[in-house]
Amino acid sequence: MKNYIITVGACAALITGACAHAQVTLYGELDAGVGQRFKEDGQGMITNFDGMSRWGMRGGEDLGSGWKAHFNFESASINLGTGALNGIGGMNRQAWVGLSSGMGSVMLGRTTTPQNRIMGVFDLNGTADGSSALLHVGLAANGSFGGSRQNSQIQYALPKMAGLEARIAYVFKDNRPASANKAFVQAATRYQAGGLTLGATVQGKMSPLSDHRTGYSLGAKYDFGVVAISALYTQRETKSAGKGWGLGAALPLGSLTVGAQVARLTSSGDASYKGATTLELFADYPLSKRTRLYANFGRLNDKARWFNGTVVEGKRTVAPNKQAFATGIVHNF
Repeated sequence: MKNYIITVGACAALITGACAHAQVTLYGELDAGVGQRFKEDGQGMITNFDGMSRWGMRGGEDLGSGWKAHFNFESASINLGTGALNGIGGMNRQAWVGLSSGMGSVMLGRTTTPQNRIMGVFDLNGTADGSSALLHVGLAANGSFGGSRQNSQIQYALPKMAGLEARIAYVFKDNRPASANKAFVQAATRYQAGGLTLGATVQGKMSPLSDHRTGYSLGAKYDFGVVAISALYTQRETKSAGKGWGLGAALPLGSLTVGAQVARLTSSGDASYKGATTLELFADYPLSKRTRLYANFGRLNDKARWFNGTVVEGKRTVAPNKQAFATGIVHNF
């Protein structure tokens, strides 16, 4: 990805010395195509199916003696069909400041969790929002424990050593919703050597309620060159959410990469969800280092349709479609 770097030392002429030697990188991603989602009626132009349309700014300052300051702001997802921000708006994907040195790095603010930064590699299609097999049974590699982001997070990353990296995050109880009544604690680690990647996440209990428990996920991937295979097993943080697994394979065919993934919820506190199974097929073709074409297909069995349904006037309805599909373009800047 090529980012646009703005050296803001010149802004000292406007703000006395405050910006000297700082750099800001403007970056983003745009995704649009045509297709159909599991949870929406109709077909047509579709956005944020494979990638996530957004923009952000990150940067920092060299403080000397091996210390650096860092920050990151990242917008809510953008609907390219309307130009509107989705969700609560603002910089709700990233908003943090931190420090780093040879002893590691610390981030303070709203940011992605250790699970997100460590375990996402075990979804071979990057947890495509519209078709991800893991996501649509609640086992998303990059965010199955309370979502992929947390507010008011203090996150520490150890220095990388010989292919090993680790992160731990903490959110004070008083910074969490009153209903949680418990601090958020999560740790994740990953080891890479040659084509092998191993990873694990541990999630502390998020509530003192009896349904809550310690969650964890274990991932393994091996890239043989001619094919990459991946496996993930997750126990969710509540008994009702359950546990399950996912398997995937990706095959490079010249510039084209094709792959398949399957995921299954093996247990759940709701019997109607146990056995929910999803299938995902995908293909990616790069036009350049920053632009690629994609084609994705997903399918839900009947229990997975219930899992992805909505509650209307106290009654659960199934997801409108068993199948989701899209073909489109993703451009990074």
